[in-house]
Amino acid sequence: MLNKVIIIGAGTAGLAAGIRLQNNGYDVEIFEKNPKIGGKMYQIQEKGFRSAKDFYNPKTLLNALKLKTFNNAYNEISKYVDDERLMKMLSFQTLYIGISPHNGPSIYTIIPMIETIYGVWYIKGGMYTMATAMAKLFQELGGKIHLESNVEEIIIENNKAKAIVINGEVIESDYIIVNADFPYAMKNLIKNEKNRGKYTNKKIENMDYSCSCFLMYLGLNKKISDDTRLHNIIFAEDFEKNISDIFNGNDPKEPSIYMYIPTKIDETLAPKDKETLYVLAPVPELKTRGHKWTSDEINEYKKIIYDKIKTKKGLENIENLVEVEKIYTPNNFESNFNAMNGATFGLAPTLLQSNYFRPHNKFKYCENLYFAGSSVHPGAGVPIALTSGKIAADELMKDDINGDN
Repeated sequence: MLNKVIIIGAGTAGLAAGIRLQNNGYDVEIFEKNPKIGGKMYQIQEKGFRSAKDFYNPKTLLNALKLKTFNNAYNEISKYVDDERLMKMLSFQTLYIGISPHNGPSIYTIIPMIETIYGVWYIKGGMYTMATAMAKLFQELGGKIHLESNVEEIIIENNKAKAIVINGEVIESDYIIVNADFPYAMKNLIKNEKNRGKYTNKKIENMDYSCSCFLMYLGLNKKISDDTRLHNIIFAEDFEKNISDIFNGNDPKEPSIYMYIPTKIDETLAPKDKETLYVLAPVPELKTRGHKWTSDEINEYKKIIYDKIKTKKGLENIENLVEVEKIYTPNNFESNFNAMNGATFGLAPTLLQSNYFRPHNKFKYCENLYFAGSSVHPGAGVPIALTSGKIAADELMKDDINGDN
């Protein structure tokens, strides 16, 4: 009889782990709370608009020192770049994983380097195409996906993960991989703190979380100026204050924003002669902010973002062009994706929450339980989350072969 594996969450890390395990002869089922797969790699469609010990050894630590990863990103960049605008552009990358350039280890400056040297590849149909392709492959291999199936608890008996609970029904499994956000899973899925080891409620509360995002998905009723690019960044005049506000819990009154116009490269993402525009502004996560966003605050901040967009040539009348408008705030990341404190990128990749020091993929406090996703090793970002899915699957298969269950 095949060993059964249950995966909680159909994000990219969960799908990646599921494909590997199903392909290696396991009986895998994925349970996802939302009506679509993909986790945070979600897609909105409307009116035709659619965008351990191996590390911790002297040799690896020496290599880390050689890479100068213990300096912060902004300081490291400033050693080689004099132009303040270029410094901002290069350091802004750390916000894509939810951390301040003044606090993020300089290893993350590798992101713009890789993009520059190797280029950036676009998937036709947007990133969600990758998620749907992964789900299709998983199912073709024989895996099962259950949507709108909210897991309420992981049952642990005699120091072993045994089953999950959905709508009061107990579903047993030989192994369990959790692709839900790690802090959320600790607090909400493992009910008994004694089964969590060091991850008590107090520990979870005191961990450092990434920033969140205020997102606007806009469907525009006509093509916009060629002066706008596929990728656009509009910086706050006082970039230092902008960063300080985000990580001190204040909604930036003059934010820096990232605008992505995927229809510049893929016209299938909007009806003919129309445009799709995605706007991201980093904002505080809910714990640092102190409270959830009210509808009045959302409307007020939406106006701030629109005013920022209007500074771009060809978008001076942006509000008159909007045919479809969808807004995501930290509230949505918390409710839709179970992101602790609405932190878009999970646990912040600070020095003491990175690499070996990040929660491990194999849970050390009970058997048969593994984790994948942005809040566990190696960290946030799609390629890195895919790697976490591989590590979780590999750890599970290694334990299965060795009989460590």
